Amino acid sequence: MKKKYGAIILFILLLLFWFVLSFKVNLTIVIIGFLVSGTVCLLNYDMVFNHSEATKLTFKTIYRLIALFFVLIFNIAKSNIEVAKIVLSKKMPIDPGFVTIKNPLKKELNQALFANAITLTPGTLTVDMNSEEIVVHGLVKDSVKNIDNSSLEKAFIALEVDKS
Repeated sequence: MKKKYGAIILFILLLLFWFVLSFKVNLTIVIIGFLVSGTVCLLNYDMVFNHSEATKLTFKTIYRLIALFFVLIFNIAKSNIEVAKIVLSKKMPIDPGFVTIKNPLKKELNQALFANAITLTPGTLTVDMNSEEIVVHGLVKDSVKNIDNSSLEKAFIALEVDKS
């Protein structure tokens, strides 16, 4: 029963997000929103709502998600400034290359979110990932090496800590 409750909440949140992005509500928008939200819930039901991936929704978890959001925004802003400095520099001190970092996360959903968060930060692109490591291409190799033990990594690790 808990899986169905989670799917219903996900459906409602996706539908609300759809309405926010649509700016207006008419019959066509509502029908498309229902269809798209339902399809996303149906296709992701097993991935998001299985026992190995599930995270108990507590105030601590919500706090950690909010903290993760702000850490991600901070890292994106910081990377934007670093990339702007490189691009605007006359010498353009780039050292592009691939760096392999260890994957600190156990849950597949968190691994995928972490890899996407790395890609969101300017100057980096997640190229490959498995349960042991993540291959990242970076504009400057040294900045990619700094992902290990970074605030972003620590925020994702905190999501998996379950001290209930």
